[in-house]
Amino acid sequence: MLRKIISLFIVSLSLEINAVQMCEGESETSATSQFSIDNGDAFVVDTVTNLAWARCVVGQTWNIDTEACDGEPLRLTWKEALQQANSLVIDSRTDWRVPNIKELATIVERKCVSPAKNLVVFPGAPDGRYWSSTPNTSASAMTESWAVGFYNGRIDSQDKMSDFYVRMVRYAE
Repeated sequence: MLRKIISLFIVSLSLEINAVQMCEGESETSATSQFSIDNGDAFVVDTVTNLAWARCVVGQTWNIDTEACDGEPLRLTWKEALQQANSLVIDSRTDWRVPNIKELATIVERKCVSPAKNLVVFPGAPDGRYWSSTPNTSASAMTESWAVGFYNGRIDSQDKMSDFYVRMVRYAE
């Protein structure tokens, strides 16, 4: 049984590594043109929502020379994600926070899967689930919070003790 589980894990890992983004249709929900991108900055500004998004997920840093994210993305519990926002500094800015579910949903590219994100704006980020700051108030004992799976764009309520990625946001100046 253990051998079967390990084999399934290896197969799923290889599928994740070899996944190629698939997009259908012409209508973009997270078009590159709606973002103000300065490759010298570690963040982009969504000109529709006036939100500044970190280009990299927590644990990674923006590399100006390669225009990509370096480092290992961290998987955090919901509480750890909220705590991380209190000490995070990106481009000398300290007002970063975990986005609420409505904000996080604005950067999902709904015409694409594997991943459901704009690869020009957010290069190299993992395709897994990302925490929002929005708790699920209908879950018993409020033990769940809302997250987005950037492999398919699906919004789900998840146990707050689960380990997911975090992309920080702040209000643009």
